Amino acid sequence: MRKFFYGRLALTNLKKNSKTYLPFLLTCIGTVIMFYNICALTFHSSIQGSTAAMMEMGMEIIAIFAVIFLFYTNSFLIKRRKKEFGLFNILGMEKKHIGKIMAWETLYTALISLFGGLLLGILFSKLITLFLYKLINFDPNIGFAVSGKGVLYTLVLFGAIFFLLLLNNLRHVHTANPIELLQGGNVGEKEPKTKWLIAVIGLIALSIGYYLALRIETPLAAISYFLIAVIAVIVGTYFLFTAGSIALLKLLKKNKAYYYQTKHFTTVSGMIYRMKQNAAGLASICVMSTMVVVMISTTVSMYIGLEDLLTNRYPKDFALTAQYTPEDHFDADTFSGQVENVLADYPGKTDDYNAYTYLSFNTERNNNHFSAGDNAYIKAADADDLAILVITTAADYQKATGKALNLTDDQMAVYAENMSSTADTIQVFDKRFPIKERLFKPVSMGNPVAWQVDIVHLIVADENALNRLYHDQSNVYGDKASPISYEVSFDLSLPESEKTGFSQTILVDKMYQTYFGEGKTSYETYYSSKQLSRSSFYEIYGGLFFLGIFLGTLFLMATVLIIYYKQIVEGFDDKERYHIMQKVGMSKEEIKKSVHSQVLTIFALPLIVAAIHVTVAFPLFTKLLALLSLTNVPLFLKCTIVTILIFAVVYSLVYALTARTYYKIINGKDF
Repeated sequence: MRKFFYGRLALTNLKKNSKTYLPFLLTCIGTVIMFYNICALTFHSSIQGSTAAMMEMGMEIIAIFAVIFLFYTNSFLIKRRKKEFGLFNILGMEKKHIGKIMAWETLYTALISLFGGLLLGILFSKLITLFLYKLINFDPNIGFAVSGKGVLYTLVLFGAIFFLLLLNNLRHVHTANPIELLQGGNVGEKEPKTKWLIAVIGLIALSIGYYLALRIETPLAAISYFLIAVIAVIVGTYFLFTAGSIALLKLLKKNKAYYYQTKHFTTVSGMIYRMKQNAAGLASICVMSTMVVVMISTTVSMYIGLEDLLTNRYPKDFALTAQYTPEDHFDADTFSGQVENVLADYPGKTDDYNAYTYLSFNTERNNNHFSAGDNAYIKAADADDLAILVITTAADYQKATGKALNLTDDQMAVYAENMSSTADTIQVFDKRFPIKERLFKPVSMGNPVAWQVDIVHLIVADENALNRLYHDQSNVYGDKASPISYEVSFDLSLPESEKTGFSQTILVDKMYQTYFGEGKTSYETYYSSKQLSRSSFYEIYGGLFFLGIFLGTLFLMATVLIIYYKQIVEGFDDKERYHIMQKVGMSKEEIKKSVHSQVLTIFALPLIVAAIHVTVAFPLFTKLLALLSLTNVPLFLKCTIVTILIFAVVYSLVYALTARTYYKIINGKDF
């Protein structure tokens, strides 16, 4: 009978503390729902390739987040319960008995969270799967199923988390004496010291992150410095919230003319204590708010702008490319003839036919000098001044643009956006060529938008001149030398609904497989199709959109819970101060205005700083999106602004609702 006493007492404790424990339970249930469903999607037999990889990444992120966040919220719960456990200890209950009560409480919490989360997760799993399938254009014809692996992984992860939470709670009780337990949440009420070193480090870290975000000019550099910028901003945010805010308030306190005014005195002194106790939580709210806005705005803009992205990636509906060396004796007329023979059977179904030869390779650029630098082969990550030379013949340039160029063997015509207009020569490796003419229109080749690097178009006299440049770069780069490419591209004059079928059955199955498939030629060939690539793009970007919404919802839920608990912390901390200020002569109206001003300022600060973070990071993210061929900056800007506004509205509503709990506490009412 005695064994059940602790179980009943634990259940009674949870009921009495329901206003504190219920949000924690709901968060645990919500996290279980999301983790189970992401596991179910990861292990679903029909989800493979890039989508499965993204779901697996999401599963890992949620698992890490669950550990960190549940430990964080549990620290608040154990802090509020210390006084209760101290009273038990004073009344004669040993710590081992308190440990049994905590074990029962943890067991109840774990059972409710896992049973409720798995039940709801299984019930909503088909709906979530259908939503993902809709985004990635998969066949939604699926049945209802329970993921055995999803259930197992969820039980193992959250079972381990609750066990570790119990051990951590037992450690808190075991290492504290009864007096410390009774004091509980009132420990550490001394005025905080100014930690100037941490404040300065935080300012430097934030400045570094902002500098990198604003000064990075190329997408390739954005990849290299993105993680550094993110870490710097996160470190700077935490350090400035924890130390910088206190340092600023201390400076205001030293300003006697400012500090010794009724409206400033209570506000500054109250905020010093608030920032000491709540700075880490407010910094967490700021960081998660930034993550929510960035994650949702980027994934939404990528999904909405998918058709623009496809157009950037594939300027023509269909392209067929041969890659060869001069030794392969490639015949462009034969290659084009084979393509045209097939297309001749389908008159009027193609348009804007184009064919040209080009050679492209990476170089290191120094003004008008293009070299291999210090490396055997210049890679994107090796040089900030990477440039790609795209070389074609005067004859092909005339076919593409209608402009005739009369060039000698050693002359070039140049199109480049970033080249000195006064230069009259250009040097490629160790050879210098006179620039006869500067062009205002490039050859429409390949996918320059997707490359997102400095591209310089060079026009040479004929194929012999182009072959000589091939041998020059081959001598420098050896086995890593780029081959010469011959590309045939065209659009399809068909209804959009017919383009995919025509591309597959005629252009791929009939033309490509007949003449250019594996083993058909002595050189490499490949094709690209906007229509045939659409499904894979929807799979990738639809998966990213789904993951953005999924994780954004999780982080938003965490932000709401932190705000709720912060309001409770503020309420209990201000309750005693509220009565003290009344006793020293301040009116209720003055106290209410002062406290309202402090709380509103504290909770508005993370939102304001998050908006600043997003604004500063906007140029950096536009460059990262450009690497994914999304160059529609106005679309990304609109998505970012709308996301910030919606998030601000949700944030304000959460604050307004939780503020009611705060005011009930400081007025001595049951919250």
